[in-house]
Amino acid sequence: MDRTLENFKMKKQTLVVTLSLMLGLAGCSGEDQAKSTLPNTPEPTIPIQPEDPEPSLPPDLEPETPINVPQPKTYLNLDFTEIYSIPSDWNILPSNPGSIQFKEGALLIDGRKDLIKPTTIMLSSDFQKLRNYKIELEFEYLERNNGTRWGSIIYRASEVFAQPEYTPYYQFAIRADASAYNGLELALRRSNNTWNVINTSKFESNIALNTPYKATVVVHDQRVRHYLNDQLVFDGELPINLNQGAIGLSASGLLMKVNTIRVIEQLDALPTQDRITDVIDHKYPVAMAPALAQPADSLTNDNAHTATYIAYQLDEQLFLKDFDNKTTMHLRSLLSDQTKRTLPLLHIDSENTLAELRSLSSDYDFSDVTLVSDDPYLLRKARVEITEIRTALDWSEKYNLISDQNSVVKIAQATNTALSKIVILPAHLVQSHVVAHLQRLLITPWAGFTHNTSGQTSLKLDAYQAAEILTTGVNGIYTHQPELFHSIMRSMAPNTLLRKPLITGHRGIPSQVDENTLEGILKAIEVGADAVEYDVYLTKDDHVVLMHDKSVLRTTGIAKNIENMTLEEVRKLKTTGQRLAIPTMDEVLAAVVKKYPHVTNFIEIKSAKPEIISKIKDLLDKYDAYGQAIVISFDGQQILEMKNTLKGVSTGLLVYPPKEQTTFLNIRRILETTRQFSSTFNPNYSGLNQDVMYLASLRGVTFWPWTFRLIKNDFYRMYIQGTHGLTTDYAQDASNFVVKIKTPRQITATVGQPLQIAGQKLTQLGQSSYQSFNTMLVLPGSAKYSLNGQSVSFSERGTAYVMPSYQYTIAPNFTYTIYAKPVTVTIQ
Repeated sequence: MDRTLENFKMKKQTLVVTLSLMLGLAGCSGEDQAKSTLPNTPEPTIPIQPEDPEPSLPPDLEPETPINVPQPKTYLNLDFTEIYSIPSDWNILPSNPGSIQFKEGALLIDGRKDLIKPTTIMLSSDFQKLRNYKIELEFEYLERNNGTRWGSIIYRASEVFAQPEYTPYYQFAIRADASAYNGLELALRRSNNTWNVINTSKFESNIALNTPYKATVVVHDQRVRHYLNDQLVFDGELPINLNQGAIGLSASGLLMKVNTIRVIEQLDALPTQDRITDVIDHKYPVAMAPALAQPADSLTNDNAHTATYIAYQLDEQLFLKDFDNKTTMHLRSLLSDQTKRTLPLLHIDSENTLAELRSLSSDYDFSDVTLVSDDPYLLRKARVEITEIRTALDWSEKYNLISDQNSVVKIAQATNTALSKIVILPAHLVQSHVVAHLQRLLITPWAGFTHNTSGQTSLKLDAYQAAEILTTGVNGIYTHQPELFHSIMRSMAPNTLLRKPLITGHRGIPSQVDENTLEGILKAIEVGADAVEYDVYLTKDDHVVLMHDKSVLRTTGIAKNIENMTLEEVRKLKTTGQRLAIPTMDEVLAAVVKKYPHVTNFIEIKSAKPEIISKIKDLLDKYDAYGQAIVISFDGQQILEMKNTLKGVSTGLLVYPPKEQTTFLNIRRILETTRQFSSTFNPNYSGLNQDVMYLASLRGVTFWPWTFRLIKNDFYRMYIQGTHGLTTDYAQDASNFVVKIKTPRQITATVGQPLQIAGQKLTQLGQSSYQSFNTMLVLPGSAKYSLNGQSVSFSERGTAYVMPSYQYTIAPNFTYTIYAKPVTVTIQ
C-alpha cells in the first residue's frame, strides 16, 4: 500500500496546533466504513504522527468577542389569518373608487369599479421615515375586469399631506395578463396624477385566479429589484431620488386578496455590476468535475490555463505574492484585468489586510474573489464586512485531525462558522468516507496537496495518486500539478460520475407512505435514501412537530392551524390516507440518529417564529445529531437567524432558479443569493441549466433541486449531470442504481492476454454482486499496452496502473460511468 494516500504521511516529528475557536457542539459517534470482502483489498490507513499514535483534538477556545452576522430588523410581519381587523394605523384613502375590507382572514382590495383610478390602502406612517427595506407580499387575484388590470406594491411614497396625497411614489404593478410584454411595470406616480412608466417586463405566465403568488420589492438607496414568485423581473436604478419611504397596496380593475405582508430592513446595498469572470470551461467528460486550484509560483506555460483558481498570498498593503514570497502585482491590477480567465484565491492572515480590502471594495467588484485562511473567525469577519466576497477555510495543515465523525463534524462546524462553504482538507483526510460525510452536511470539500508556507516543499504526485484523489469525489483540488488531474479527467468516459449524487426522500416517501410521518421517513431510508427531508412547525406549547402546511386540513382533514394547537391536540390527529400519527422532531431523531449514521436529516423550517431555531438546537443537542442534520428554508430571515443561533450547522436556501437571458447573469444571481445567506442553492428543478450549475459549482456552490415526481427523465437527466443532491417523492427510483465498484488494489497479468479484474458492484440500496471488469482507463507511467475494442492487453513486462470502470444505464439515453480506485498491475 505504499502507493496510496499513505505516501503523504507528514514528516514533521512534532507539531503543536492550537485551534483558536470554539465550535462548542459535540460530534457524533464513529461512522462505520464499509469493508471490502475481496482478497488483497485493504483500505488506506490513516497517517498519524509517530510520537502520538492516538492523536487527540486540542481544546477549543472561544474568542472574547465573536462577531455576529447582522440581523435585519423585521418592521412588519402580518398574517391576515391571525388578526381580526385592518391595523388601526393603516390609511384607506377617502378618494378610493372601490372598497377595502377585512373579511375571512384576508385583506380584500376591490378595484373593480374603476379601470383607471386605483383603490389604495397605505400602511403605517412609520414607514415614511425609512428608505431601505424589503417588502414581501403574498396575494391572489379573485376576479378581474380584463387582463390588462393590475394590483401593485407602492413604495417610497410621500406623506399623507402631499398634494395629491402620498405622491410622488414608485410602484411595482402586476397585470392579470402578466405574460404580456408589459405585464409587469415599474412606474412613477407623479404629483400631477400621471404615470411615468420606467420599465416593463413580463412573467412566464398570466396570473391565475384564486392562486397564491409572492411579490417582492427590495430597495436600497437608488437601487431596486422586483421579484415575482422569487424570480427577478427588474433590476435597476430609480431615476428620481425620493427621500421618503411610505408603503401601500393598490388595485385597479380587479379584486385582490392579500394573505400576508412582511417588511424587513435591507442592510446590504444591491450589486451594481453583473459581470463575472469568464473562466475556461474545459468541457470535461466528468459531470460537475472538481475545481482545480494552483499556487502562483507553480504557473508554467503548460499549465497556465489548466486551473480555475490561481492562489496568492495577500500582504497588508494588498500586494500579491507567490509562495516563494515574490511580489507579482498589486490587487488593483488583478481586479482591473478584464481579460483574465482564472479566479483569485487570496490567502490572508491579519485583520489589517482585511481593513485594507474593505477600503478597496467600494471601488472594485469582489464578487469573484475568494479569501482563504485557517482562521474561521477572520473569514467570518471578512464575510460580514465585505458581503460580496467568498471565503474558503484552509485546514490543509491541520495534521492532528483524524477521520472519525468528531473531526468531520468539527470541520463542518468551523466551515459554517467562517460563513464559508469550501474547506480545504489536509492530505491524510482526503478519503472517500470523510469527503462523503462532509458533502452530506452540505460542505464543499477540496483536497489540499500543497503547502502554503514559504520554503516548504510541495507534495509531488504521480498519476496513480492523482487518480486515487479523484475517486474520493472531492469538489476541488488544490495542487501544484493541475495538469496531471486535467489529463486524467479528459481521458475518462462521457457522463463520468466521480461523486455520487445524493438522494433525499421528500417528506419521507409520499409515493408509498403518507408524507411527514415517521413511517414514511423510515421507509425512505429502507429503500436507500441518503437523506430524509421533513417540514417543521412549532406548536402552541413549543414542541417541534412535522407538518408541511400551516393548516392541517389537507393531510388530516381537520381545519386547524398547527401553530395554534398543543402537542396533546396534535397527538389526536391522524393522516387521512393511512391513519398515521403526526410525529415530533424528537421522535424522528430518536429513530434515525445513530441507528442510521449515514442518513442526514434535512430539516425544513416552515414556521416564521424565530424561537423554533432554539428548540431545534435543543433537540440536536439532546441526540448529539450534528453529524446528521442540516436546516433548509424558504425563509431567508430564518436562515440568517441560524447563522448566530446555530452557526455551526449548514443551511440551504429554498428558491426558484433565476431566469435571466444569459448564463453569466444566472450565475451572478445564484452567487448573490448563496453569498447573502451563506447557504447552498436549493431550487425548484425546472429551468436549471447544466452549464450554469457547473460554472457556479466551480465557485463552491452546490445544487440540491426539488421535487422530482412523475417525470422520470428529468430525474435521470439531472442524476447523470452530477447534481449534488436530488429531492424526490420516489426515492425508490434510485434503489438499484450502481453507485460504487470495488476491486483488488494489486493484481498480476500476463503479457498479451486481455486484462480482466474480478470485483464487486454496489447499489444505492447497499446490495453487492460479483462483476468482472474488462473496461478500464490506463494511467500514465504504465507499461506499453494495446486496446482491442474495450479490452486492454499489455505488450511488455513491467508495472501498469489502471482504473476499472463500469457503465450503468438507468433508462434509454441515460447512462453514466463510475470508476474504481486505481489498481497496480504486475505484468509477467
